[in-house]
Amino acid sequence: MAVSPAQRASYAADHLYKIPFHSSPRHLAGPGDPRHVTHALLAAGWAVTSAPGDPRLVLTGPDHARHRLLLDPLAHSYWKIDAADRSWYASFDQLVPVEIVAGFTDRLISGPRRKDLGPWQRMTRAGWTVERRPDGTGKAHSPGSHRLWVESEQRYEDDPTRLTWQIQARPDYDRPLVWRMWINGIVPEHLLDGLAEQLVATTPVVRGMYEYGGDSIRQEPSGLSPEQVVEAYTARLEAVRKLVRAERRSRRLTTSLPAPAPPGTVPSPVPHR
Repeated sequence: MAVSPAQRASYAADHLYKIPFHSSPRHLAGPGDPRHVTHALLAAGWAVTSAPGDPRLVLTGPDHARHRLLLDPLAHSYWKIDAADRSWYASFDQLVPVEIVAGFTDRLISGPRRKDLGPWQRMTRAGWTVERRPDGTGKAHSPGSHRLWVESEQRYEDDPTRLTWQIQARPDYDRPLVWRMWINGIVPEHLLDGLAEQLVATTPVVRGMYEYGGDSIRQEPSGLSPEQVVEAYTARLEAVRKLVRAERRSRRLTTSLPAPAPPGTVPSPVPHR
């Protein structure tokens, strides 16, 4: 399902009146616009499967409905993403910035990449304090006072592949929790890597002036115009569409190639004309 002209126009109308500011630290900048996540999934072919009039939005992936996203404004776990076979699920509080949520959901679209590092190595390279355990679990925290805390534990002792990840954001260690995310089950490594890539990023995110307004947030003029913010949104959707089209072409080429000859056989000669 593509993003409709009406959906694009609604996004533009909401952002053309806002003065863009760079907000940091990014993990405390507030939720942002959820359409950063949902419209990208729609551009990738996901479909709205929630009932008309339901305040909860359900999106189902095109990959034989193997993945589902639930956006529930009525629940504390604002975002819920899961696999249809119940092998894993992820939940994100409402104040998790959409850029961090998209680190996870964008990789549902793009799949694994050659430059994937894995979450622990990505955090280590970014200068986080990381403690690994022999069983593959561990804990880590970001540098500075406005820290992100990450911990993974085994969910079942007899199945080391089923881990529970808990990630928390706090302005300071002795201050109240701002948001939390939970990830449980056998989660594909590339999804965790995409999430970690956004967790360790230090670039500010764009928000409207005074948007969210937590006392730990620093806002500075971004130099962007509202029109440029809308253009970046449009470019993001176009990039997703191009990626999906390229993957479809690649799959068609792969399936159209002739099957390899069995070992030890000699291909038939091509007759001369």
